[in-house]
This record gives sequence, structure tokens and C-alpha cells, in this order.
Amino acid sequence: MVTEDEEINKKKSFYNVLKEEIFNYLPLELRNLILSISPKELSTIEEIRLRAGKPLMLESCSGDWFVNQSGGLEKYSTNERVVFQHEIIKALELISQNSIYAFLEDIRNGYITLKGGHRVGICGRAVIEGGTVKNIKDISALNIRVSKEVRGCSQKLMKYIIKNKNDIYSTLLVSPPQCGKTTMLRDIARNLSNGIKSMGVHGIKVGIVDERSEIGSCHKGIPQNDVGVRTDVLDGCPKAVGMTMMLRSMSPKVIITDEIGNSGDMEAVMQVINAGTRIIASAHGYNISELKTRKEVLGLIEQRAFERYIVLDNSEGPGTLKEVIDGTTMKGVQQSAF
Repeated sequence: MVTEDEEINKKKSFYNVLKEEIFNYLPLELRNLILSISPKELSTIEEIRLRAGKPLMLESCSGDWFVNQSGGLEKYSTNERVVFQHEIIKALELISQNSIYAFLEDIRNGYITLKGGHRVGICGRAVIEGGTVKNIKDISALNIRVSKEVRGCSQKLMKYIIKNKNDIYSTLLVSPPQCGKTTMLRDIARNLSNGIKSMGVHGIKVGIVDERSEIGSCHKGIPQNDVGVRTDVLDGCPKAVGMTMMLRSMSPKVIITDEIGNSGDMEAVMQVINAGTRIIASAHGYNISELKTRKEVLGLIEQRAFERYIVLDNSEGPGTLKEVIDGTTMKGVQQSAF
């Protein structure tokens, strides 16, 4: 049981992380304004939204908030602090250490990953060449997504994922956006990689194909999140290509990847399964019926690629376990056989 003092210290620690890893990238006036907000309130934020000519906003599990001129949080826009485009450009210069050109590859992908695993989404005018995005100019919005490791959050799921001491079920996590599936994937990777002593399960080799740099949150190639001691991360690589590369090069026992459903994902997942390697992935959706409307995922369901479907929602907070479906019978699983 977490004591009140431990909870306070946890919030203080996270507040210090925010100061060191995020707030220093904001222009001075915006930085000071946000720092005037109480540490208790800041400890719950998930996103910082900067939009040119629009209010400065923070988003937490309780919804989004306007930051007013005095550094207070308001549910409705009345005395909000408006963000100027030159402040957004200044923030991007701070993030790129005054070398935006060095981050061009990240910018054309729409985001930059900060030390600590925090991700800055970028919007503006896309420069298209040969049908692909070559750059984003006239930057008009930044979305700073706060990376949070929630160690132990997957503990309730592990009994449904672990088949026995030597094997696991290939599993698909299903949930709407911002319901914790990526955070869950990260913690599952750490558990499988390190082993779970309480269950008598030894660690296994884990390969993470992290196309959006969200699971390992690599900064200069090094995972900023704890994904386990037996884990290798292929960062920024398209899933379909990355899964094949991981199979050939790192001999993982399980491959973990995020948000499947694009063209080519089905073939890559089946290649993993046919190689005798397990896979744990996620997909957007509210339920299994919704997944069946998407061609790539429907194909995987029909081929019984996944032995478990775990559906999450946020009815009791992000990562709430809604139901577990057996991939063979497509019926609910009441408890694990393990």
C-alpha cells in the first residue's frame, strides 16, 4: 500500500523531472507561467499544447485546461494566455539546440523525441516532394506529450499473457486512444525481459519494433524507458520492415510493437508467427467487433494469429482491464490457465 508521504514524494519527483526534461525547452515567459502552477496539479499533466494565436493548454486524465494570465487553470476560456508563433519557433529552437536542420529527419516524421522519452508533435505546412513529406515549415503548433513509466501497471494482465513458465500467448491489446495501451506494452516488455520472480517466470529475449519511438522512447538510439535487460529496440523503423529485420538479426522470443493495422502489417505478423516467435501488439478500437471492420486486422483474426485479445478502457482510469478474449474460441476468458 502506498502511503501519503510516498505519494507526495512521487509527485515531487515527477515535478522535478518535468522541470529538467520539458519546461527548460519552453520560452522563458511560458516556462515561468507554467512553473507558477502548483506541483500537485502539474504532476498529473499528460500534454502541453502550444497553438499559434490560441490559448496555452494543458491536458491531464481529468480533461484539458486553459492556462490563464496568472498561471491558474480554468476549464473555460476567459483570461487565457495566448501563445504566439514566435514562441513556438523559439521552443523548437531550444528543443533542437539551435540546430533545426540536424533534426530534419524527425521533423519530417512529425515529431521529435526528447531525453526522458517525451515526444514533441509538430504541425505546420508540409513540404511535399515526390509524394513524400520532405519538411514541415511555418510551424504553427507543438504538442509536448509527457512520457510516464507506470511500473507494475501490467501486473493484472500478465496472468493472461503467460501460458506457462516456458511460453507466452501471442496477444493483441485493444483500446481507444489515451487508454494506456502503449504504457502497458512498455511494462509488459520489462516484465517479460526481466522475468517475474513471484510467478516463477524467467526472463526472455524481447525485440521491440518502435516505429513511433513511443515504447522505448529512444533518444540518440538509447531507450529512455526501462524496457528490460534482455530487450533490443529497433527505433523509428516501419513495423512491417522492422519485424523482419528483428527476426533475422536478434533472435527474439517475442516481438512487441504498437498500433498494427496498416498495409503490410498482417503479412509481417504472420511471418513472426510462422517463425515460431510470439508477438504482442496493440491496435486502436473499442471492442473486437470494431477491429473486424479493418481489413489487415480482420485477416489476422481469421488466421488466428493472436491467442489472446485484451481489451482496455479508462472507466476506472487509463489501462482499466475490460475483457479478455480467447483467440481460438473468441469467447471470454475468466481466468488464466497458468
